Amino acid sequence: MGTAENLEALYVSCKNCTGQVPTGLQLTGAVYEIPADREHELTCPSCGTTATYTKAQFHIATS
Repeated sequence: MGTAENLEALYVSCKNCTGQVPTGLQLTGAVYEIPADREHELTCPSCGTTATYTKAQFHIATS
């Protein structure tokens, strides 16, 4: 996990093109407070698909 100055950004994989979609969240203790079934509507910057995702689908970016 990153330092306070360098927190890991969380992403989901686009349901259409599998590209990485930023959640706007960082890996902090606050993420654990988000209900597991809360839906987040996100739009893929690569293909423009808008879909809903839950915390279970969050991941740290892969290279």
